[in-house]
Amino acid sequence: MTATDAATERFVYSIFASGLHDAVAVDQLTAPVRAVLDQLDGRFVDGAGGVDGAEVPMLFVIATGGTERSVLDAIAERRVSHGDEVVTLVAHRAHNSLPAALETLAAIHQHGGRGRIVFVAGDPDVDARRLDEAVRDVEAIGRFRSTRLGVVGGPSSWLVASSPAAEVVRRRWGPEIVTVEPTRMIELTRVPVVPTGVLAERFTKVADPARSTVDTRAVSDAMGVRSALADVLDEHLLDAVTVRCFDLLGDPGTSGCLALASLNDDGIVAGCEGDVPSTLAMLLVRHLLDRPSWMANPATVDVDENRLVLAHCTVAPSMLDGFSLDTHFESGKGVGISGHFASQPVTLLRLGGADLDECWIVEGDIVATGDDPDLCRTQVTVSLSSGHVRELLERPLGNHIVLVAGRHEERLRRWWTLAVAD
Repeated sequence: MTATDAATERFVYSIFASGLHDAVAVDQLTAPVRAVLDQLDGRFVDGAGGVDGAEVPMLFVIATGGTERSVLDAIAERRVSHGDEVVTLVAHRAHNSLPAALETLAAIHQHGGRGRIVFVAGDPDVDARRLDEAVRDVEAIGRFRSTRLGVVGGPSSWLVASSPAAEVVRRRWGPEIVTVEPTRMIELTRVPVVPTGVLAERFTKVADPARSTVDTRAVSDAMGVRSALADVLDEHLLDAVTVRCFDLLGDPGTSGCLALASLNDDGIVAGCEGDVPSTLAMLLVRHLLDRPSWMANPATVDVDENRLVLAHCTVAPSMLDGFSLDTHFESGKGVGISGHFASQPVTLLRLGGADLDECWIVEGDIVATGDDPDLCRTQVTVSLSSGHVRELLERPLGNHIVLVAGRHEERLRRWWTLAVAD
């Protein structure tokens, strides 16, 4: 029923119809949705798709009513080889497809399972977008479960609400936490694995020389941390990292700001201060939206105007219109990035709670970039269009906020409900 090669498939799908419909009728009925699924690199399989060893997501296409029991049986069969998975049911407007999907999903929820219905209305473009997002949602769950997140040096001492146990992270979100002692990384900064001049050029060539206050030697020293972190990532088979970066200010005597910025620009999520919840939020943005994100401190809030100022000394340069290089704010050592964001819509995200089961997600617009000498080097003012800054004052989840360009609140909340929320 499809020519998709198993080597390139993103997902598999199976079609469920009652015995009252012959195969020709079912083929005609499902032809539009099959065309979209095949276009998205799906591959048709019979039954639960578990017998052929497919390790990709599975979609259950409800062709007709009267299929509830057969779908649940197929889900149970697949669970034997694939474990618990989020179930994606695809329903359409004819032959009682949607009622059957509703009954099936209700049963899944009653037994503690997770799942959703994707309703296809017959518009190929809209249907393709909805199905593509549904597949990406499940792919993100799988990526989280295979992620090894390194915590170099442990969380910073001030993260009294942002230091979840490794078991909580694994159970609630999926990643394996790998604690890395900082000694090896510090040693590597003294004799970099990669010549730091090469690494430093990516910043010095594009930074605004008129506003930069640090010399090339400081930049080279700071990029020694990038070289060391790359070696740590390889040695421990890590997919992402968060670093107790303030410890670097004493030995080797530089900051981690450029190293983390460089990694994030290369698609490797890298968080500051050993903050695991914020790094998980950055991973969610990368896994689900394939975008870089910025982790920053809320510096000020304006309750009346529903605005806040975010500030930090590291940010992926690809998110910026331009930047200059300055020292790290608190210490005056190393190198920090003073970046300029364009005015644009953004989404803000914070994860937290004792069981990592709470989130704050809002949308807004960057309305100004600042240069206050009493704040971290990169500063933006965000005017919220959803939610309220008052929520941060009344029920904060921690001291860092993650920013991503674009409006993604609905998408992030939908994924949260599907994958994490009780």
